[in-house]
Amino acid sequence: MSYRPENFDTIDLNLLGKHYRPEPTLDIVLDFTLAVGLVPLPWVRPTVTRTWAAPINRANSADFAILGPLGTAIVRDHSARASFEQAIPAPLEISARFNESKVADHESGQVWDYGQPTQQNLLIPYRESNAHDRVQTAQWQPGTVKDNRGFKASFLVVSAYTDILQAITYFHVDQFGNLYDDSIALQRIINADRGPLLLSLATFGEPYTPTEWNAVALNFGWEKPKRPIVPHDQATELTARQATPRDSRWRLPWGAGDTSWRNWNLTYPVEENEQEPNDPAPVPTIRTVYLTMNTLQIIDLATSTPLDINGVSIGLDIDSLAWKFSGNLFGEGTLALVQPDANGMKDISVRINGHQWIFAIDRYTSDERFPTKKFKISGTSRTQYMAAPFAPIGTATNTAATTAAQAANKALENTGFSLDWSTTGDDALPDWPIPIGALRYQDKTPAQVVAQIVTAAGGVLIPDQAQDKWKVQPRYKVAPWHWDTAAPDANVYAGMIRSRSGKYEPGQEFNACFVSGVEQGVSVEVQRTGSGGTNPMPDIFDDLITDTQPAIARGRNELAATGNKVIETLSIIIPESQAVPGVLLPGQLLKVLHNDAQQDYIGLVLSNSISVAQSGGAAVYQNVTIERNA
Repeated sequence: MSYRPENFDTIDLNLLGKHYRPEPTLDIVLDFTLAVGLVPLPWVRPTVTRTWAAPINRANSADFAILGPLGTAIVRDHSARASFEQAIPAPLEISARFNESKVADHESGQVWDYGQPTQQNLLIPYRESNAHDRVQTAQWQPGTVKDNRGFKASFLVVSAYTDILQAITYFHVDQFGNLYDDSIALQRIINADRGPLLLSLATFGEPYTPTEWNAVALNFGWEKPKRPIVPHDQATELTARQATPRDSRWRLPWGAGDTSWRNWNLTYPVEENEQEPNDPAPVPTIRTVYLTMNTLQIIDLATSTPLDINGVSIGLDIDSLAWKFSGNLFGEGTLALVQPDANGMKDISVRINGHQWIFAIDRYTSDERFPTKKFKISGTSRTQYMAAPFAPIGTATNTAATTAAQAANKALENTGFSLDWSTTGDDALPDWPIPIGALRYQDKTPAQVVAQIVTAAGGVLIPDQAQDKWKVQPRYKVAPWHWDTAAPDANVYAGMIRSRSGKYEPGQEFNACFVSGVEQGVSVEVQRTGSGGTNPMPDIFDDLITDTQPAIARGRNELAATGNKVIETLSIIIPESQAVPGVLLPGQLLKVLHNDAQQDYIGLVLSNSISVAQSGGAAVYQNVTIERNA
């Protein structure tokens, strides 16, 4: 707020020759402005002034402008190191006779210009100074070494200085001092009510004139005391001793021992998936007959031109990075719309019963038999652009700590491709920290780098049908020994299956898996709950096993792939886009429903292959390969 003086000459600010620090932490601003309803102040600028002038014989004129002839100056300082034709008069030692000076122009009528006043931020005013060596600006004394007994660091010394302009006080660390907190004292100062504040400015008997109207700023704030640093952790020495035995009479029965190198870490049992399950999959309507009007629509995306392509085949397996496409077409005109040229590959859109895929045609072969020309074309979904032979290869090592998801997304940075990486729900794959130097690869494409990271935790990449992205998920969302009670991703009724075939694949059922990092990371032995880990599988080593989360996830997925399996191939109808079960994707859990619920079972979708002979009334089926328990 503005300060309103009662009289125009009653402002007395006296700092008593030193800096003033008021008790309250308040910035006091003296605003000498015209307030509404008050008489205008009779000055233009603050009247706190200081004039710098040499003490010469006072002229009769009352003005400071003095004009008069000067006689030859008498050299007073004989210690000058350079000879001058005319000695420079030294301050306070000028001897000259002055006649009565005439009043002259204040700006140009004086022989000596006024000295430029400087901001009064010095600790002392300017007075007569003694002659000094002009080259040496400061005289430093040698540092005084102080013996600090009890301190363990030899560099803790106190250096004495003599430069009076030194504004900072240096302290050594107070290793054994008490911690201090200024916040409480500061709050007390702010809340203090000490009545009006009396200020006084003294210029040591000499007037002072500021250079600008706003050159004087009085900032009354709280200055934090200068103190040495006090360490928070003051436990400087710890003594480790062997624990005293309390009761050595206990005897514990131990089972058969394992090899010593396998017991580096605690065993981590494979527990049930504790993530919140996804929404339950819709159940298809059970009917005696299913009627479907199959449609096949293929267009060139650049021109939206319909393409006459027959013998279409589309497929994907769980370990592939992109969908595959092949088809037959007739005529060079149609081929010209889809064949690769100097500008690269061309994209086509394929719709089967409302389900869309986008493929980039990467190659073609010709079969010319008079009078027709037949061509076979093939392509991949757009995620193949991040793999060989289309994407550039690189070699790198992470130079900063990161996480698995961050490193995978960085590999796709500025490419337009992305990852759908969920860390919650049944589709969750853990994201874990990766320290410096743990992620290393040589001559790999972005897709290979992402796959290296994802597979370290037992995950897979499922490419999208029409978008530039992958879905990241575990290879086994739920362990096979829990499939009987698991919630499936899709349901299919046995009446929707045209044909079914299967084969039995025997395999050793392991119940323990040792997973470890290489140069850095953790070592974890993962066991099936309740098995005791009696039949371990070969050990797994991976540079990216840097945390227990990926180690457990990797061990669980490796154990899930062992044991006796039945591989089935189901030929299932493809209903319209919104109908159940839709297009089945690798990595999904598929439940096959029967009229007798005792015959129901769940399997993991490993691959899907779709064939369409021609557009129109031709039958369209998806041949789904699943893995189920024997």
